[in-house]
Amino acid sequence: DTEGEGIIITTHQELKYYLSLLNEQLPIESQLIKKLPDMLNAEIVMGTITNLEDAVTWLGYTYLYVRMKENPRLYGIPVDEEDSDPKLFQRRADMIHSAAVMLDKAQLIRYDRRTGGFQVTPLGRIASHYYVSYDSMHVFNEYLKPTMGDIEVFRMFSLSKEFKNIVVRQEEKQELAKLVERAPIPIKESVEEPTAKVNVLLQAYISKMTLEGYAIACDLVYVHQSAGRIVRAL
Repeated sequence: DTEGEGIIITTHQELKYYLSLLNEQLPIESQLIKKLPDMLNAEIVMGTITNLEDAVTWLGYTYLYVRMKENPRLYGIPVDEEDSDPKLFQRRADMIHSAAVMLDKAQLIRYDRRTGGFQVTPLGRIASHYYVSYDSMHVFNEYLKPTMGDIEVFRMFSLSKEFKNIVVRQEEKQELAKLVERAPIPIKESVEEPTAKVNVLLQAYISKMTLEGYAIACDLVYVHQSAGRIVRAL
């Protein structure tokens, strides 16, 4: 593709901000740092990156590197580091090392700190194939057992980091409480907990329960859209 269209729906108060972005009056910063472990894992699984040196080179081709060079202070790069290492090689190496340590801890890769080599694992392939974040895989590693009951499986699903932005709104607590009472699988957590909301929304989707609130219905759509790939990964 050489071009595309996007629709931005926002409040009137935020209109000027987005117009300034469209007019290129404000630079758009990279968000890669937040997803660096997952992106690195995907590259390792594809075989395009096999060691630390490959990963440092790969990072040099990203928009993150462009913005780090253009706006180093925003990314925490001091003046003396910029002067001594203008290509930010050591900074890139440190970022890759940190991401690799996270992946190794979650058992998505094997990271040889002595040689800098990366080796993919079956869990890493699963995470990449089903677009499951490394921290969710870490949760599954901790809670997944050879034999689990329905209550434990649904609770583990609700702990997925894919749902970290799900919140319990004040106006939907009453409806959530009713849904919990009707849920086929008992939910131990309080309706105040986001994990309980994720759990009951998944059960509501499976049981085809009717929801009243618009916001909670939107959350249900998000949960069920994510459920397929997460459950297949499990």
